[in-house]
Amino acid sequence: MLLGNPGLRGRALVDAIRDLIISGELAPGSRVTEPSLAMRFGTSRVPVREALRVLAAEGMVDLKLYGSPRVQLLTEEVVREVRAARNILEPPAAREAALHHTPADLALIDAILAEGDRALDHGETSEQHRLNSRFHDAVASACGNAILGAFVHVLSSRSEWINTAAIAPGPRRLWQDHHEIRAAIAAGDGPLAEALMAAHVQRATSGPFVAATL
Repeated sequence: MLLGNPGLRGRALVDAIRDLIISGELAPGSRVTEPSLAMRFGTSRVPVREALRVLAAEGMVDLKLYGSPRVQLLTEEVVREVRAARNILEPPAAREAALHHTPADLALIDAILAEGDRALDHGETSEQHRLNSRFHDAVASACGNAILGAFVHVLSSRSEWINTAAIAPGPRRLWQDHHEIRAAIAAGDGPLAEALMAAHVQRATSGPFVAATL
């Protein structure tokens, strides 16, 4: 059955399969079959195979030597490594964003913040993890370093997956952190943006992760 996206290929196909994993429709440890995904997205097995290779490089799919690929398991070790990498990479990305952002970068960040504010004002938390990931992606995209931005994008996707799987949406204070980071970036204050992002990521990644809930 096609889901309104006939013939998906390339980045669009990678994003679509990633969304299935993040949402839990493709659960950790479950088999991922090329024929079923090809049928679902109206494409052939070759682009599906290529998309799975990209997702394997991102750490979301395990390509078995024999048998079907499987969605990676979310273990405490994986969560610890993702969180540690975020603490290392995201603060300097925020610092560089303060120095290199464009008006378009700020406009995107503002749009994401506005959407998140509206959702919180109406008590809608279902999209909080997705919007959080989009904010961190937008900051990294503004840093002027495509390689650093790409690394943070992978981390943001894996963090969204971890959070969606087993962690309740965070308190409003964590979302308010984003506004303070945005203000520092807009002011061109690299050291402050870096410090605020470091404190925010530390708060956001300090909560427990219970693998047994998966």
